[in-house]
Amino acid sequence: MLIIKFKNHINFRIVILLLVSGMIPFLLTGCAEKELINDPATGSILPAENFKPLTDGQYSAATKYYDSRGYAQQLSLFIKNGVITQANLKEIDKNQADRLNIEGSDLTWENLAVANLGTLYLRLYNELLLSQSPDEIDAVSGATQTSERYIKLSEAILNQATKGDHEPIKIDTLDTYSVISTPDRDGYQGLLQASFNGSTLIALNYDEIITEDGKSKHKSTDPSVNTEFNALFDTITETAINSQSLESPFPANEAAPEKAKFGECLRLLREARAPF
Repeated sequence: MLIIKFKNHINFRIVILLLVSGMIPFLLTGCAEKELINDPATGSILPAENFKPLTDGQYSAATKYYDSRGYAQQLSLFIKNGVITQANLKEIDKNQADRLNIEGSDLTWENLAVANLGTLYLRLYNELLLSQSPDEIDAVSGATQTSERYIKLSEAILNQATKGDHEPIKIDTLDTYSVISTPDRDGYQGLLQASFNGSTLIALNYDEIITEDGKSKHKSTDPSVNTEFNALFDTITETAINSQSLESPFPANEAAPEKAKFGECLRLLREARAPF
């Protein structure tokens, strides 16, 4: 059997040439020794030894957690006759609102090739439907996080489709969050930055900042501040990574302002890192 997928008019011409030359009838008679497939990237006719057919149906995948902007991504793909025919991406906030329906700066970009979120989605859809391969999708500069999530979700879904597994799945992602506490009586705010690989906390950095004369000062680099704070910050972040816990190690009524601010930052991080 000859399997042909074409990305553009170049590949379509290859199909026409094969028809004119009589190669397809010849192959359909069973005289061909190997199954062939049209390479969507180069147009070459190649052996389909590594080709894994897709099972028809609807498939869906989503991210496990909300990202640093407060959105989780959910992708649905429709496959018919072994070909991806439709894609639908949604970015959903914690109130279950679709990003496309939320007014504000998340819908438009300045000085980008894509003018708005709807245009970005359409570009991503077209690249997947034309190429039939997530490897051929280019991340859009300035909207890389959405682009990269779309690619990863597509890869996960197509892996499911090669097995005919229609069960919705959730995927791990790399995420970095930054949260800041309310100021204490001296004007210092806790600043916590955390990075996750899937469910694993891989990096955590805590410092305290204050704005003076229009500039931000960090306790960790301020020579006028007691250096014991650096040791405290290192200890509490290392403890959180080792325990993989976002719960505060200090009592709720902790009097020390540094420990109280760290506990508040962990609470804010838990809220930002909510599971989808």
